Amino acid sequence: MRNGAARGDQLPPLPPPGPERWGGSLRYRDAVVAQPLGYRPLTLDLVVPEAAGPVPLVVHIYGGGFATGSHKTNSLGAHLVDRLLPQGVAVAAVQYRHSRESPFPAQVHDVKAAVRWLRHHAEVLGLHPSRFGAWGASSGGYLATMLAVTADHPDLDGSLGITGPSSAVQAAVSWSAPVDFARMPPPPGESPLHALGVDPHDWFLGARVAEAPRIARAASSSTYVGAGAAPLQLAHGEQDSGIPIDQSEEIAAAYERVGATVQLVRVPGAGHFFADGDRQRLITLGLDFLQRHMPER
Repeated sequence: MRNGAARGDQLPPLPPPGPERWGGSLRYRDAVVAQPLGYRPLTLDLVVPEAAGPVPLVVHIYGGGFATGSHKTNSLGAHLVDRLLPQGVAVAAVQYRHSRESPFPAQVHDVKAAVRWLRHHAEVLGLHPSRFGAWGASSGGYLATMLAVTADHPDLDGSLGITGPSSAVQAAVSWSAPVDFARMPPPPGESPLHALGVDPHDWFLGARVAEAPRIARAASSSTYVGAGAAPLQLAHGEQDSGIPIDQSEEIAAAYERVGATVQLVRVPGAGHFFADGDRQRLITLGLDFLQRHMPER
């Protein structure tokens, strides 16, 4: 759908909506990235600081075990807008299908479609098309790592929306994310899903992890790490019982083996979610990392 024409399984994506002035920024609400038939339209919200030239972009991907959450209400997304806009960085909050709507690789296809839509419209939106970063936590962090490591895997691009531009990002920040589903423990006792007897990663894979090792490997971002992987900063609580820190350690080691750029920030005493002091410090570290690895050319 390079030219936005309709196809049998989807309606065409739409051009950017008219912007609203929001302080010193322009806000684009409910931009339609793709319209797969049988599903809701996939949308994003974008805030762009007004500037003399194109600005870098961070694509924020919310978490929620692939089963809950919204790009509209995620607290990390709000913090990123507050912190990144004054630094001249645009923020796009993107949407994806949840695991009970459609299992892997739908979520990867959806966020890649969002990146392509943003790059296709970069000039009119005031974005720098070669300064795109991704940032997410938990399942959103997983999707950020997938954007970082799968640019040379066109089989994971999907065909939603606009398919011409690259879905690559130049750098990514991932907090508390799963990267290897074959090595993930079941939900901890304090998880609300534990009481339901549900492992959200089974929903995401469309099968029980133990019974589908091939799918688990195909879905694991650690599978795809190569020398061309985008620079990646990881942050993980040392006491995370839901997604243990060895998940981040695994992908960091994979990066190091191939000579790709990676940084692992260990957060002592932290669980799956970060206290506000840690969160603000990690946002500062993440912004610095992205600015170093998305230099203006």
